[in-house]
Amino acid sequence: MQPVIRRNTRLFIVLLLVGGVLHYIDPTENLLLNSFLFCAVYTIYIGLILFWILSVRERLLPTKVRSCMIAAGILMMLLLSLKVFNYRIVGDSRAAIVTYRYSVYGYWTPQTLIPALFLMAAVRICRGSGENGKGNEYLLLVPGGLLSLMAFTNDLHQLVYRPKVEMAQFFVRTGTYSYGPGFYLLYGWMIIATVAGLILMFRATGRRPAGGIFRLAGIALIWVFLLVLNLLVFDRLHIRLPYNSHEIHIFAMLGVFEVCIRNRLIPSNENHVGFFGQLGLPVLITDRQMSPVYQTNRAVAASEEELRASLERPVYPQEDIRLSGMAIRAGYAFWTEDESELQRENSRLETANEILREENSLIRTENELKEKKARLDAQNRVYDRIASVLYPRQKLIAELLETRASEEDFRKALGECCVLNAWCKRKSNLLLLDETILPKRNRELFLALQESARFLKCCGVEAAAVGEETTEFPLADVHELYDTFESVIEAWLPVMRRMTVSLLEDGIRLAVDRKKAVPLPETILPVDERISEGTVFLTVRRRKGGKTV
Repeated sequence: MQPVIRRNTRLFIVLLLVGGVLHYIDPTENLLLNSFLFCAVYTIYIGLILFWILSVRERLLPTKVRSCMIAAGILMMLLLSLKVFNYRIVGDSRAAIVTYRYSVYGYWTPQTLIPALFLMAAVRICRGSGENGKGNEYLLLVPGGLLSLMAFTNDLHQLVYRPKVEMAQFFVRTGTYSYGPGFYLLYGWMIIATVAGLILMFRATGRRPAGGIFRLAGIALIWVFLLVLNLLVFDRLHIRLPYNSHEIHIFAMLGVFEVCIRNRLIPSNENHVGFFGQLGLPVLITDRQMSPVYQTNRAVAASEEELRASLERPVYPQEDIRLSGMAIRAGYAFWTEDESELQRENSRLETANEILREENSLIRTENELKEKKARLDAQNRVYDRIASVLYPRQKLIAELLETRASEEDFRKALGECCVLNAWCKRKSNLLLLDETILPKRNRELFLALQESARFLKCCGVEAAAVGEETTEFPLADVHELYDTFESVIEAWLPVMRRMTVSLLEDGIRLAVDRKKAVPLPETILPVDERISEGTVFLTVRRRKGGKTV
């Protein structure tokens, strides 16, 4: 694995040098060659940054430091792209003054945020790799973001660039502006954040072996040397630069990050040997050709076919021995786990689940039996209530049917039994009803009165229920009105010739043609008696609020 890393590092440095050489010989007198050289340099630089981002994403564990480094790399590519847009796409086109001006303003966004991310990564490295630490290093993005916003809104306040020409003609070219205090704030922030980040990284690297701090010091010296060389030599002598200042900043910063990674200051997933050595499991690390390169003292007992199969799914070369595999950089890692204890626990758990299922089944059966018993008890209570209410009439019916007098007396007794039986039938129906299922408007009272009137004909009484059929009486009122009606007709049955009954808004009314006057019986509800032209009118009113209406 180390040879692969060293090979990638050498290739990275070679391509970086090639980019500098191509940049140095550009421009030439050949425009086509100039375009080719420029595109080649831009492609090399963007490719190197993208390669580094992808390698960081692969090599490092998902921590806040890795997130800062990847975000900084993306902004570095944005910085190079904005440079291309400014100088190669917009160029000196006067038709795109506003576009060019705002692209220059936007050029400050990555320049202020990259140092902020660099300092954030340094703070997190010094604090340690734990993700549970303080997260207030994200506040460093605030000054970078505010300064970036200040640069982008320069047209409003002119704190960064102060135009010497009309704003409509302001092209942000040398000689057309002077620097405002905001410009120095921007550069001051970039320098302070970068230097502070370097100091913190030197502090963190100093806790490691000396080789790491020497590599970091070497990168820092090269960084400063190239900047001074550009400023004091190339700029003064007007010599073509192999690297611009922002390119030096970008790749020097990448070099600092890389030193931190290789000094193990950031959690990495490359130390597979150390990781597996701490697990205490049988581990085997191979190259891409399945040749062993590392193996723990406890060997992994598996064939090559089983090893390859474990890369896709767990394999069991022995009972209760699970073989797993995964791809790592430049090879594969395999390890085995003894699942015998897990299988025993699963067996005990399955036994416990079976007992629980049986107990749940018994509880469910018991609850069903209790529910059935409750329904039966409720039905029995209803039937007992019906039996207790109907018993006096049923006893009277039995006594009447035992009559052994003349045929005429038996016929009268039979008619009276029909009347009593009609009441028993309707009364039992009413007792089976519940207030909750009784419709608000119902015909129960009228049907009961109608059936009793029909069976009165068996006693020679012309009777009928007439008029409105539905009422809104509560069930309790229906019972009382019907019981009162039954008591009256049973008492007056021997003297009645004709009878009609009808529903009132608050009760019932009977019109009776009788043979002679007889007193009214005791009833549940009071009965109002009036006589008009030989017809007796009886009015029974229901209760309201516990009192008779």
